[in-house]
Amino acid sequence: MKYLVLGSGLQGRVVAYDILQFEEGSQVILADIDDKNLEIARNLIKNDNLTVEKFDIFNEEETVTLMSKADVIINSLPHTWEITERFYKALAKTRDKKAVLTDYWLWEKHYEFDEDLKKANVLAVPGLGIVPGFGNICVGQLAHEFDQLEETAIYCGGLPTKRGVAPLDYMVLFNVEALLDLYLTPPTVIQDGKLEKEEALANFERFLIPGYGEVDALKTDGLYSLNKTLLEKGVKKAAEYTLRYPGHYQTMQIFNKAGFFDKEPINVNGSEVVPRDVAEAVLNKLMAKIPGVRDFTYLYVVGKGLKDGKYVQKVYELLDYSDEEIGITSMERTTAYPSSIAAIIIAHDDDGMRGIVEPENIFVGKRFEKMVDELAKRGIKVYEK
Repeated sequence: MKYLVLGSGLQGRVVAYDILQFEEGSQVILADIDDKNLEIARNLIKNDNLTVEKFDIFNEEETVTLMSKADVIINSLPHTWEITERFYKALAKTRDKKAVLTDYWLWEKHYEFDEDLKKANVLAVPGLGIVPGFGNICVGQLAHEFDQLEETAIYCGGLPTKRGVAPLDYMVLFNVEALLDLYLTPPTVIQDGKLEKEEALANFERFLIPGYGEVDALKTDGLYSLNKTLLEKGVKKAAEYTLRYPGHYQTMQIFNKAGFFDKEPINVNGSEVVPRDVAEAVLNKLMAKIPGVRDFTYLYVVGKGLKDGKYVQKVYELLDYSDEEIGITSMERTTAYPSSIAAIIIAHDDDGMRGIVEPENIFVGKRFEKMVDELAKRGIKVYEK
C-alpha cells in the first residue's frame, strides 16, 4: 500500500514514521514545499520505503499528479481554509482515492466538496487528531453502543506533569495563535436538543484528573461535526471542555479584559501596534516547551443514555506522556497517531463509504476496536469505565 503524507512538519513526520513502522510493506511519500522540513524528515526517518518530494499545494496540476501516485493521502498541511480548499479541489480530480485530514477548521465548509468527491469515488475523513479526532470518535462509539445517547461531554487537555515549573502552568504544545483562537472563540454547545452559542473564556468548572488533582475545564468550541451528527442522532446535551491548571484561565481573562488580545491597532510611540500580535510573541516565548519537563495529554469522554432498557453512563479515558528521549510531546503523539492509524484502517476497510465522512461515523464498531488496539501498540491505552 502506498501512502502520501502532505506536510513534513512535526505532525507529518510522525505520521510518516508511524505508518512505516506499523504497516508492513508500506511505502510512504512525504511531500512539502519547505526544503528544510524535508531534509529533517529524511534524516529522522531512515527507511528505504520513504521518498520525499517537494511540491506546492497551490499548483493544482502538480498536486493532482502527486496524489495519483498513492492509494491513501494524509493531509498534515497548515490549517487554513485556503490550503484545505486547494487540497479538496485537487483530490476531486483524482480517482478512487482515500484521504485523511488533520484539519477541521471551518468544518461546515468541508461538505461543499462532498458531491465532487463521490463522483470521483473518493473517501475523505477530516478532523483526525485528539480533539477534534479521537474525542469525536469516542462519542461516535458511545452513540453506536447506546440504544439512545442522551448527553455527552469531552474533556481534554495537554499539561506539564508538575505544577509551578512552567509560567502560567502551561507549555505551548502547538502554536499560540491557535491557542488564543481556542480560548476566544465562542463555544457552540447542544442544550435541550438545540445548538446554543455561549460566551468565550467565561464558562469553566472544576474537573478531577486522577493523579493530578483538580483542574479548570473551560467550554471551548471543539464539537465540530458533532454539532451536526449528534443532533441527527437525537442527543439532547453535549459540550467540549479544555483542561488547564487552576489560575491559568483567570490570568487569560485578565489579559483579555485589559485589551492584550485586541486585534485593533494602537499607537505606541508613533508606531501602529496590534496588541494581539505582541501578546502572541510574548506568550510564545513565556510558555515555550521546556526541555526535560514532561507533559501529558488527558482525554475523558462520557456518555449517558438508554442501553438495554436501563439508563447508564459509560466513559472512555486516555492518559499519555511525552517521550523526552526522542523529543515528541504527548500532544504530538495523540494527534499524529490517530491520523496514521485512521489512514491504515481505511486503506483496508472503508465499508464502501465515499464523499466527506465524519470521523465519529466511520470509526465505530470493529473499526473503533481496531483503532484502540493500534493505539495500545503505540503505548497509548484507552480505558473503559
